[in-house]
Amino acid sequence: MNIANSRFPMTKLVLAFNWHFFLIASFACGIGVLAILFLEPTWLRALLALGVAAGIYFMLASIIASYFIYDHSDLYRLTWWPKRVIPDGAKNAVLIHAGFDPASSILTQKHPELNLQILDFFDPDTTTETSIRTARKLFPPLENETQIQLEAWPLPDQSQDLVFAISAAHEIRDDAQRTTFFREAKRVLRAGGKLIVIEQLRDWRNLLVFGGAVFHFLSYATWLRSFKAGGFTTPEEFWISPWMKAFVLSVPE
Repeated sequence: MNIANSRFPMTKLVLAFNWHFFLIASFACGIGVLAILFLEPTWLRALLALGVAAGIYFMLASIIASYFIYDHSDLYRLTWWPKRVIPDGAKNAVLIHAGFDPASSILTQKHPELNLQILDFFDPDTTTETSIRTARKLFPPLENETQIQLEAWPLPDQSQDLVFAISAAHEIRDDAQRTTFFREAKRVLRAGGKLIVIEQLRDWRNLLVFGGAVFHFLSYATWLRSFKAGGFTTPEEFWISPWMKAFVLSVPE
């Protein structure tokens, strides 16, 4: 999927993937407005008004934030952050995703020197997140993708210079499976190779715009524990936007 020439493509996709949440929230707000008109006492009406206002705020805030996270930032434009993490002489790279991949085609265009393989760990039997299942239906796997198991990547030991996991690893909800994922990444990376993990965090920034949905993301401390359990040391970190952080984990030379 190439999103480079579309207007607000990722924001539109966020709405498409999460339409059920927006429908439920809109319905709840509508019921709340009707209740405000007919219910007593005043304190209950004030409480309902506060709830309706919060619902409307988080719907609008999440859409606006999604634009700045996915369309306005460099996350999928890939103009400056790949140059920061791709070392000179890198040739073999892997992009691994959880059933939706908006980045590989652009990465290939901008960095044709990379022999990029695409691995997909989406599992319909274990992936229950509605938005990911919707994304999978709208964007079925491409011919150049390889379906994998988290614990067995079809790649030789120390064969890769780079592994990219862009907004994907948080879909691994189980801590032990996430550790396995990072151990496999370390296995396939050569000495000096890099794993780039880009994720939203369960922090105050995302809480302010996504409300309770922030609990779908993982905390900073959880990521550090997972990296360590997977055999990586303290990562380099930088922000791609105020809501999206990049972790660069290196294999010692």
